[in-house]
Amino acid sequence: MNSLEFYMNQKYKVEIIALPDDTFAAELSEIPGLCAYGNTEIEALMELELVKRTAFELMIEQNKEIPLPIRKFEIPVDILQQLPFRKELERFAIV
Repeated sequence: MNSLEFYMNQKYKVEIIALPDDTFAAELSEIPGLCAYGNTEIEALMELELVKRTAFELMIEQNKEIPLPIRKFEIPVDILQQLPFRKELERFAIV
């Protein structure tokens, strides 16, 4: 298992949602349920960092798998067709 800092330095996708009560929720889409709240978007993001650290510490302590962020990339079709390993990549292609 990797270190806490390894997971903290990963680039997880963060979604910020404005709530009806004029507060904000910030959540990691790759880790269901990992979210935090604040009166502003910045407060929600700052709180999310604290929640993320605590959650990752507990997951490491309990030997639970911490999902890594999903990496996405774009390749123009003409370049993809030229790659020697295109068959392996085609299953990830969005047409």
